[in-house]
Amino acid sequence: MVKNVVYLFIEGTRDTSNGDLREGFRKLLEQKVKGIMPRISMGDGKKQTIDKFIHTDHAKLLCDLDNPPEHVEVDLHEYGLMDHRDKVFYMIQEMEAWILSQPDVLNKFYGEEISRKIPKKQAALITEPDKKLQEFTKSTRKGKYHKVRHGAQLLQMLDAGQLYADFEDFKRLIDDLNKQ
Repeated sequence: MVKNVVYLFIEGTRDTSNGDLREGFRKLLEQKVKGIMPRISMGDGKKQTIDKFIHTDHAKLLCDLDNPPEHVEVDLHEYGLMDHRDKVFYMIQEMEAWILSQPDVLNKFYGEEISRKIPKKQAALITEPDKKLQEFTKSTRKGKYHKVRHGAQLLQMLDAGQLYADFEDFKRLIDDLNKQ
C-alpha cells in the first residue's frame, strides 16, 4: 500500500534571503516525527496559507493564533476552518511563544541571560511574543530578534519533546503526523 504524501502548510515567509523558516520547522519536527516527514510549504501570510491548505488534498495547517488558547473556536470560524478543525494546528500565540518557553535556548543563542527578562507565566499567555522577544534582545551582540533570521535558527535549537509536553496543539500535530 502506497501512502499519500502529506503536506504541511505553515504560516510564514517563503523568502530565504534572511533565513529558511521551512528548514527550521523541518529540523524541529524531525525530532518527534517517526517515519515519513510531511512536505513542508511556507504559505506567507495567514490568509494565503489557509487558501493553499484548503485547496490541497492530504494537507494540514500550522498557523499563528495571535491570541490566547481560548480563541481557537473564533479563529476557526473567522477563517472558514470549522470543517477542517482536525487538520488545523496553532502556534499559540505565535512561534515566538515556543521560543520564549525555552529560555535556556535563548540564553545559549544570544550568549546572554535573556531568561531573566522573560515573565514567569505560561508562554502561551504572553501577548505579542514576537514583540516581547524583540524587546528582550534589542541590546544583545546578535542584535534585536529577527523573525526569520533568528527564528529559523532558534526553531532548530528547540527541544521538540518539551514543546510536545507544553503546547497541546504541538502535541496534536506530532501525534497526527505520526499516524501517517
